[in-house]
Amino acid sequence: MEYFDVVNEKDEIIGKAGRDECHSNPDLIHRTVHFTLADKNNKRIFITQRSFLKPNDAGKWCFSGEHVLSGENYEEAVIRGVKEELGFVPTLVKEVANHIYSYAKRTEFVRFFVVEINDENIKFDKEEIIKTLWISPNKLMKNDLDLSEMTRYWIKNVNWKIIF
Repeated sequence: MEYFDVVNEKDEIIGKAGRDECHSNPDLIHRTVHFTLADKNNKRIFITQRSFLKPNDAGKWCFSGEHVLSGENYEEAVIRGVKEELGFVPTLVKEVANHIYSYAKRTEFVRFFVVEINDENIKFDKEEIIKTLWISPNKLMKNDLDLSEMTRYWIKNVNWKIIF
């Protein structure tokens, strides 16, 4: 069973709980990361379409994400997530935003990271991801893709100018 650190609104650890417990009790704030790849040379970011088999945001376009496991820090979770979902180990990882996000049955303290890439060979997990897309943040804001709610939040609230 996966365990997550439970945190308060200041992101201070106050306990530990299992995934099912965290996902059925919105009072148990737990840590997650969302991330995108950044191609600085072409000023594009990476977005994926989730598998229709996923329990949350099935078929929607979104940035990648991971839960932060108990005892793990945010950066370690991003590195693990990139390796699991995209098939390479990132070297340039930068936090650019954070937000407490409440769903109907869970609450997450989310930190958003940008992973700078050069010539990495992306091999996405076909069980998790249907399609991928490189797009500029401006075009993504104006696009009619079926985006997840949290992805819409990041698109509007991340200062993309500090990345490019």
